[in-house]
Amino acid sequence: MPAFIYKLSSAGILLLFILIVELFSAVLPPLFPWDPTEESVRLGLALFSPIGASVGVLIGFLLNQAHSNINHISSLVATEAGQINNLDRLLLRFGDNQSLEIRNKLKGYLESIIRDEWPELKLERGSNKTHLKWRSISQDLFKLEPKTPKQLAIYTEILETSEQVAESRESRIDRSSQKLPKVFWFSMIILLLAICSISLLVGTDDHISPFGMGIFPIVFGVMLGLLVIFDQPFKIKNGIKSGALEKTYDSISTRNE
Repeated sequence: MPAFIYKLSSAGILLLFILIVELFSAVLPPLFPWDPTEESVRLGLALFSPIGASVGVLIGFLLNQAHSNINHISSLVATEAGQINNLDRLLLRFGDNQSLEIRNKLKGYLESIIRDEWPELKLERGSNKTHLKWRSISQDLFKLEPKTPKQLAIYTEILETSEQVAESRESRIDRSSQKLPKVFWFSMIILLLAICSISLLVGTDDHISPFGMGIFPIVFGVMLGLLVIFDQPFKIKNGIKSGALEKTYDSISTRNE
């Protein structure tokens, strides 16, 4: 999908695809002049409903999948924020100078996710700067030396939570690159051609025009626009934000006990 599309607002994307489908529907008929016959009209009317319904079911199913993907990513970001928050609490409870130094690094890591890595997710990748900050934290965590039974118990939780933080980051980055395959968009073009071909068979028959073919570009365009919005939630202008991580950053910044 061209990069300029994702610079538009959600409403702008919907309007763009409505215009594209409307233009496509208007340009195709003059290219293939056809004088409808009684048989072609009957055939067109018979095909329009099942093909239109099939397109609606297909796009509806994909919209549901794409929307579920957005909910999953939002949940993933919230979970990652919670894990980082828990790791900070554990480091504070560990209570030695080394763990307090790691806390400062953890705060810098979280800030790097928000400022450095989040923009990179639009390019379907993570930030090397953020990766290096986490690697430094991981190395320091293994250098902690628990001296009391309480510290030993906390240290075990610290290692488990740090693994969860690393896994959540990898999952978030992986999700940023997941999208509908190109064959889907090719299929949508074929279906659009099929429905426009039906309009050629029918011509200006009152059973399907102007309402049937007039409302079609709006419905089809809106569905395609919604798919673009839901398919790449990190890329669109009003997509998934780092709000949960920012709240955790504020919480860590003010935590003293």
